[in-house]
Amino acid sequence: MARLGSRASFSGNVVENISAAKVLDPSDSGKVFTLDQDSSFNITLPTASQAGYGWNARFILTDAGSGTVKVIPNSSEDTLIGMIVSADGAAAESAESGVDELIWVASTAAPGDWAELICDGSNFYVSGQEHDADHMTLS
Repeated sequence: MARLGSRASFSGNVVENISAAKVLDPSDSGKVFTLDQDSSFNITLPTASQAGYGWNARFILTDAGSGTVKVIPNSSEDTLIGMIVSADGAAAESAESGVDELIWVASTAAPGDWAELICDGSNFYVSGQEHDADHMTLS
């Protein structure tokens, strides 16, 4: 019997590196994505309704560089809600209503900065942590 919200449909590839523009789909649920920041690119999420209840993914910066990496919802949506906390105790990045960009900032983000997204079918809830303030933004 499947649990409500279980979406493990990644066909065995649990970890995937992203170093160029990518469009995710419902079958990417459950994956961990490592990010290579050598160039600027966008990672586009499926619509919240396509992703559905329980869709989730984790993004970890493993190679810092001079590029800006963005996780963005479908262009018709502003569905990112949540918070990125800073390990240095600085003010957190947060969005209490839907926004349209989660960004690893060029030349300041560091390996290990991460975010996790979980969908309820209407929004993607973001939680994450950065080493220092201004490594990531949620806006």
